[in-house]
Amino acid sequence: MTATWDGLGLRWTVGAGTEVTVEETGTGASHPPVLVLAGGLCVVTLVPPEDQEAWTGCAVFLRRLRDHAEDLAALLEARAERHDDAAG
Repeated sequence: MTATWDGLGLRWTVGAGTEVTVEETGTGASHPPVLVLAGGLCVVTLVPPEDQEAWTGCAVFLRRLRDHAEDLAALLEARAERHDDAAG
């Protein structure tokens, strides 16, 4: 995974070696679990808001992220398959 700054903000390029994990940071509300993307020299940590009342909204966002990641994966697989068919 590499990170670069472009005109819109930070861009992460994900590679085959990029790992995604959920990490516990401790016990209790003051130490919520986090989502970690790690690869190469880059680590991206998605941290829930400090306000527990906002955690439901965070869960909604994470589910949207999951759904859109699935959409992106399907698009990439379809394009890779078309590329393979054209090359074959």
